[in-house]
Amino acid sequence: MCSGLSDDLHQVDDSRKIAIINCELKRLNIDIAALQKTRLPLNGSLREQDYTLFWQGREPGEPRMHGMGFAVKNTLLSSIEPPSKGTVRTLSLRLSTSSGPANIVSVYAPTLGSPAEAKDMFYTHLETIIKEFPVTEHLYIIGDFNA
Repeated sequence: MCSGLSDDLHQVDDSRKIAIINCELKRLNIDIAALQKTRLPLNGSLREQDYTLFWQGREPGEPRMHGMGFAVKNTLLSSIEPPSKGTVRTLSLRLSTSSGPANIVSVYAPTLGSPAEAKDMFYTHLETIIKEFPVTEHLYIIGDFNA
């Protein structure tokens, strides 16, 4: 665990959990991490010392469930287009690479016990997202496919 922060994550304020994510990603030397269940409201970004967190969540009055995010190493920020048009279950990031654009889609599918309609809506939405990317660009779909 990061020095100066509690080992009990239930005792850590949500905004400070981002500092823990920063510390752990730096320790593991991760460039880009996809995050699920961010539970942060609306959408936004927060820059820490080594990483910037981008997220998409629910409206402020709604329960803080689900939510998507990416943590991107600050040295790579000039190579990305910040995420946009995400939902609480999908978020995409575009990365400029030497071999052309790479699109990363992070997903958090409804669980097996979710209503069939929720699962159908999720996969229909995912299919729509996939079709939006040019076939000439790299596409990576990562995440938690519960359903």
